[in-house]
Amino acid sequence: MESKDERSLRWGQERDRLFLALRDTEPTEQLRAYEALGRRLAKEAQGSRERLEIQRRIAEDLLRVSSSGPWRIFSVYLRRMERLGFTAMDRRLLACVFAAQAAPGSPAGLKKLKAMIEDTERRALRKLDWSADAEEVKRALRRARKIAGILEPSEPSPGARPGTSQSRSRRRR
Repeated sequence: MESKDERSLRWGQERDRLFLALRDTEPTEQLRAYEALGRRLAKEAQGSRERLEIQRRIAEDLLRVSSSGPWRIFSVYLRRMERLGFTAMDRRLLACVFAAQAAPGSPAGLKKLKAMIEDTERRALRKLDWSADAEEVKRALRRARKIAGILEPSEPSPGARPGTSQSRSRRRR
């Protein structure tokens, strides 16, 4: 009988093989293939924890694949990932970067990405997670902002005059 570690290793290898096999295929075909693999592996899982873990890994694969497409498709898989939960800060950061790739051109996507970044920054301040140190968190979130075209909190917006507040309304003459 296969041990938990052997099963986990085999599942990872299956995901890797699928990734390589799907390199030159359309995203919709990749999404279908990952969904099918996820269903099959979830049936093999021995217990709810194993099932949840394989669902999380497949959800991450689906985020990666869908991040190159429109936000409306990506957001379905992001909601799934959020429902399943992030196991560690590095997984949350990866989701932020994928969201940044899908968000440009979508007001809803940019709004959600900003909320994800703010939430991740708050969580990082708690320093409860071993998977990413403060510098890694800053670097990943900086990259997500750059990909999506979101300004860093300390940056002035383009065209803003030094010493002026952007929230202040113009004075009448």
